[in-house]
Amino acid sequence: MAARLALRETRDGTARPDHAGCAQLYAALHGLEPEAGWDEIGHRFLESGLTTAGPAGLFNGGLAGLGVAAALLKGRTGRYGNLLAKVDGAIALVENHDLIEGVTGVGVYLLMRPSPSKRQAVVRSLAKAADGDPPFHVPPHRVPQAWSLPHGYADCGLAHGVAGPLALLALLSEEHADVPAGTIARIADWLRDAAHTDEWGIAWPAGIAGRDRLPSPRRASWCYGVPGIARALWLAGRALEEPGYQELAREAMAALLDHPEAWGIGDSPNLCHGLGGLLLVTAAFAADDPGFAAPAGNLLDRILDAFDPDLPLGFDTDGPGLLTGAAGVALTLLTVTGDRPDPAARPFLVA
Repeated sequence: MAARLALRETRDGTARPDHAGCAQLYAALHGLEPEAGWDEIGHRFLESGLTTAGPAGLFNGGLAGLGVAAALLKGRTGRYGNLLAKVDGAIALVENHDLIEGVTGVGVYLLMRPSPSKRQAVVRSLAKAADGDPPFHVPPHRVPQAWSLPHGYADCGLAHGVAGPLALLALLSEEHADVPAGTIARIADWLRDAAHTDEWGIAWPAGIAGRDRLPSPRRASWCYGVPGIARALWLAGRALEEPGYQELAREAMAALLDHPEAWGIGDSPNLCHGLGGLLLVTAAFAADDPGFAAPAGNLLDRILDAFDPDLPLGFDTDGPGLLTGAAGVALTLLTVTGDRPDPAARPFLVA
């Protein structure tokens, strides 16, 4: 898959917002096969991503994503010191708190860099947003008009909502950032209180607006639904040494895996909202609890069985990219079949 992707994209020569994301795949491959030239392919993707980098984002072609790709490639090659220094100086906080294009994505980059003052700026920004009622309130001007939420809302998911900052703050605290334990607990408690139980087990709404829970179909995805939220709660429990959060996370995840009829993600292997993301989270749980090993193996087999060598990139995905395309599927497969979690999986906040 990686060889086909490299041939297709480097021949095309068109810069795309996901090129920096694709470089993460080649950083991981270089770690496995350091003499195979994967780092040079990663360099070409990274170079292409430089032409499209926006102000902040992690997964939308922004500086955080560019910096993460460079940091991962540097870890394997020792290069990119000047580029990373420039990103360190230029990266800044934005109004949005989410993982895809906001402050949480900036924090993911800073997890990988020796920038304690900027780490603390991220912590302060997220702690302030967490003190709101509700935490991480999305103001009306950032809500699509078609949603009819004139007072805004709080999103529950990992990609755009409360679970993303929770996972990041838990990981930052384990990296010795000064994260108030009360902030992590407040966010985790809010998510715990937002949970409900239906016929398939514990679940969360898409978001909460005042007294209204925003309905959402069941989705067993990384970006929204039980997997991403449960993993964020598990990380919070690990950081705080609070078993209650971890027990809730395990219960929600185990019930979900027992009911594939409630997954609502179809057969796509993509990472964001497909089987790839569910596998990535399940494998992270399996590393902590052997009871999740069999479901992770079943998901892996299901994805591998879908490989079709006659397709241009091997899988029926939404193009070559990281979140919804072939690069993300390949990176997921590398991560879950390795002896230990690869640093390239850290931007997804599951371990």
